[in-house]
Amino acid sequence: MLNILLFIVLTWNLSIPHVNGIVGYDCGSTQLNITTLSLLNVESCNIPLTQPQIEKTYIQLLQLSKFESIETIQCKVSINRLIYYCGMHSHISTVMNAQAEYILEVTADQCKRMHLTGTFSIDTNNHIYGLKINQTTMRPTTFAGSANSDGRCSGAQYSDPYGTWDNVVVQGTTTITLLSYQAAINLETNQIRLKSGTTCLYTDTTCMDIDGGHTFWKTLPTDHCKFNHYDVLYEGYANRMVDAFYEHPQIVYSLSTQDVTFALTRTGEELVCGYTLIKTEHPKLLILETKKGESFAVKHRLSTENLDIFTYINSKFIYVEKHIRSQMNLLYNDVLKQRCNLEQQVLKGALSLAIDSPDEFAYQIMKGPGYMAVISGEVVHIIKCTPVDVKIQHVKECYLELPVQKNNETYFLSPRTHILIKTGTQISCNRITPPMFFLNDGWYRMTPTPEHSLPPTIMKPMTKPTWHYTNPGSLAASGIYSDADLENLRDHIMFPAEKGEY
Repeated sequence: MLNILLFIVLTWNLSIPHVNGIVGYDCGSTQLNITTLSLLNVESCNIPLTQPQIEKTYIQLLQLSKFESIETIQCKVSINRLIYYCGMHSHISTVMNAQAEYILEVTADQCKRMHLTGTFSIDTNNHIYGLKINQTTMRPTTFAGSANSDGRCSGAQYSDPYGTWDNVVVQGTTTITLLSYQAAINLETNQIRLKSGTTCLYTDTTCMDIDGGHTFWKTLPTDHCKFNHYDVLYEGYANRMVDAFYEHPQIVYSLSTQDVTFALTRTGEELVCGYTLIKTEHPKLLILETKKGESFAVKHRLSTENLDIFTYINSKFIYVEKHIRSQMNLLYNDVLKQRCNLEQQVLKGALSLAIDSPDEFAYQIMKGPGYMAVISGEVVHIIKCTPVDVKIQHVKECYLELPVQKNNETYFLSPRTHILIKTGTQISCNRITPPMFFLNDGWYRMTPTPEHSLPPTIMKPMTKPTWHYTNPGSLAASGIYSDADLENLRDHIMFPAEKGEY
């Protein structure tokens, strides 16, 4: 009979889970760390939000231009003639080099006169009228001698680049083309580029074009300050923002409208003939702070050659980077504010808890077990207890606390705070709603025997977002160039060899 009882007891002991390494906290030690807190109030959220200083300022957004445009005039006088020898009794015979076609030499004065008056004199007897700019005019011409409708002829002397003839009749056609357009000057290479693609030295003021003929232009006045090297992309009010978020405050000039969008950071200064131009992170874009009527350069229609697609795209990248940075700063500030407000509410709730349950207050404030609190007037003293090793004490009754053993003495481990107390709160044993404790390797229920249990459901916060992303606006259509400028650039790229009709 005794052996049977020993077997039952041994089997019961082996069936009980053994949990080692349980830590309790002894608050009866003489060496304690005490922190004193006020029960009256909680400090407000003083988060140093870095708001940039923004002010309106009148600026000119300038672009370093590589090309300048200048008006050119072209005159092409094409001669197509046929020479006949007028012999005795008006007999006609051919001569050497009878048929030829060539371009007549035209001076600058003659070309200007054709553009101004619409007339041209081949010689004292041949005058052509009704010439129009950007058109081609063809007229039949008798260059020398005469011939009538009955076959009679009268010869005369005639000379041209192909030779000299006596007693001849010269007839043919004169074709005159007059053109006037804006040609691009490369200020860096001193070259002018004509519509046909021909390039000439700009300082020569004239050259021969295979399409337009003799070409003439005037040089621009000498500009020692090189004001003509700058194009005005925008003139008006913009935002000047001083961002003190960084170690060295940054000054950003920005504007976002339906037509113009940019955001450029000041990187330095450049003096040009008494004007202080502000350098930006883009080497071709500069800013001038000025007043209305005191402009650095005059705004005019941009030359297509100066429209830089890389500058346009890069300026958008810069704007997007600054927009994302500002949005991230707003998001960061919003997160800090929400976190501080939440922590403030938690602290206020914890102060209310301190009066009724000081130890739970200590657990909330210190965010872990091992602390107890003592209310003393309008303050609470939080005491840090000494950690000690304990093990489960097997008992036959059920308690709200966990029965443990320390130095062969029975204690009770208080829930959550894990403080060792001498007396536990006995309750009725119930397998449906038993007391449960989280020990090293999982959850256990005390029935009163410790048994492994499924973990309980953990509560989760129901946070709602308060930050909203701000769209940068019409970035796809808006930039440093206007829609008309981009349309000209698009046509220039797609139809580079297109010419107007004559």
